[in-house]
Amino acid sequence: MNTTSLVQDSKLAKGITDAEAGQTGIAEKASEAALTTGQRVAICFAGGVIGALAVVTFSHVLFQSGISAALGVKAPVPLKSPDIYKPLFWGGLWGALFGLFIKSAWQRLYLIGFSYVLAPLLALFLFFLPKAGAGFFGLQMGGPMFTLYLVLVNLPFGIVTALTAKAIIGKHP
Repeated sequence: MNTTSLVQDSKLAKGITDAEAGQTGIAEKASEAALTTGQRVAICFAGGVIGALAVVTFSHVLFQSGISAALGVKAPVPLKSPDIYKPLFWGGLWGALFGLFIKSAWQRLYLIGFSYVLAPLLALFLFFLPKAGAGFFGLQMGGPMFTLYLVLVNLPFGIVTALTAKAIIGKHP
């Protein structure tokens, strides 16, 4: 008995072409296979860039609504080149770091993603701002209102990064 003809007959009975059957098999195998750490890091890098874009956009929303001015910030993050690239690149790096542990955080991804903003904020408050002369937590730059602004404007980063990674990865990391 010819098994090839049996497979062909079953495909014809179901109305599936050879091309569709091949694509279905590849898609099923890809969804069943776990991603490598490198793939998760790359996906989360992209998610971090999108998360940083959300932060930049949110800074413009806060500026247009007058909240930034009330907190002592005079201008939003610039959208022109080369100023826009720095936050997007750093967002990608922080997103890549998120990719290292996304598999273990998968069951509580949105909670972990929302709280993940604390890691870049702590680096900003304790390293980058003091190095730039703004003091710890940016207190020499604008006092506690500036610190509050930085927390507020960066809130979307973690959750948008997690949502983007989830959208790209699918059901299983």
